[in-house]
Amino acid sequence: MSTAQKLFKRAAVFLSLIDHIVPVTLNHEYQFVTEEWLKQWVQSADFTIERMNFIFALELIEKAHLASMGALLRAKRWADATCLMYEKENFLGWAAAFRALLESAGDTLDGLVLIPDELARHHRVIAECLGGKSDAVVDTGPLENTLDHFVQARWMRTKRGEENFQKAKENINYVNFLEPRIPNVAALYHQLCSVCHPSSASIEYFFDVIPGSSVKLSPAKDAAAIAAVIVEYPDALQQTLLLHCTSPLLILRVLHKFKIHPQIEILKTIDWKRIEFAAEIEGHLRN
Repeated sequence: MSTAQKLFKRAAVFLSLIDHIVPVTLNHEYQFVTEEWLKQWVQSADFTIERMNFIFALELIEKAHLASMGALLRAKRWADATCLMYEKENFLGWAAAFRALLESAGDTLDGLVLIPDELARHHRVIAECLGGKSDAVVDTGPLENTLDHFVQARWMRTKRGEENFQKAKENINYVNFLEPRIPNVAALYHQLCSVCHPSSASIEYFFDVIPGSSVKLSPAKDAAAIAAVIVEYPDALQQTLLLHCTSPLLILRVLHKFKIHPQIEILKTIDWKRIEFAAEIEGHLRN
């Protein structure tokens, strides 16, 4: 059994899927117009609603594809780091990687969980726009705003009450999205944070307290410390990776419908019946 299988159980298959998916997508170049060009074009004689719908529809699915690939690559990197630190028996490094994986999964769930269903529900309208056949104004704004936040959000200071779609949420807010699939995920997250921060939890496992009020250095307890966290939260790593990868993979599945991006043959090998929400999405794509 590999380290990934040991830690992530049935979710480990997603890591090999990502390894197959990434090379297929590397040659695709994403197409976006600038705000300046768009403003000038809207005022020009070349403007048509059909062309505008095409641009908005193309950018919507381009952003969805780009966000999905970014999410999958980030999941793979943090999962790899978690495995590497486990093999090295480095509790500090393992806690940091696991903590980051939780944050990353929560961010992905927040940003992408609704996207595959929305794309599937409206796949016929999107296809009409991409084919230049829609002459009614189509509003892709809400979905694009969600995708833009996922890709562009960052830490920033803002004045009280000021809204900015690029402002990232607090880390714990992203982590809380993983409830209830990961019970007590906030407690797990804070436990990992305490190991990563300058606190007693980051050094106390280096020492043994000897009866009689003496202390002895014991720096070889990393494996036991890691094992203790896994025993306390036995399904947390598996569920974290499942939640991290499901939405991006479903988005890539839906995007096959439009034949704009490289076709990822390995997605056809997935048993979508076992994937949450996949049945509903497949139903939308057949309608």
